[in-house]
Amino acid sequence: MTRNKIATLPPNAVLYFDNDWCSQCYSENKVVTEIEKVVGETVPFFEVNVTEFPELASKYQVLSAPSLVLLKNGQKVDQFSKFLDQNQFKAVFQYYFGALQH
Repeated sequence: MTRNKIATLPPNAVLYFDNDWCSQCYSENKVVTEIEKVVGETVPFFEVNVTEFPELASKYQVLSAPSLVLLKNGQKVDQFSKFLDQNQFKAVFQYYFGALQH
């Protein structure tokens, strides 16, 4: 997962917004890392610290951390501000980006 290196986002991406002081972010980071292992070759993941990039959080209307934002063709297609397990995320990913590559 690319952390805080967001000079140019690709048209399809998953943005994982977190904070260093957020305990739920710490827990969800493990799940996001595991999911990235399955789908990260299809769509890249970017970890974004909201404290360091408040303008990006504002752009995508992220009001809490952790949050996941899915971008497709350069547009935000969905956002989750609650904990998703691997099966839930895979289903959402399948819906927006098609077949998963294992």
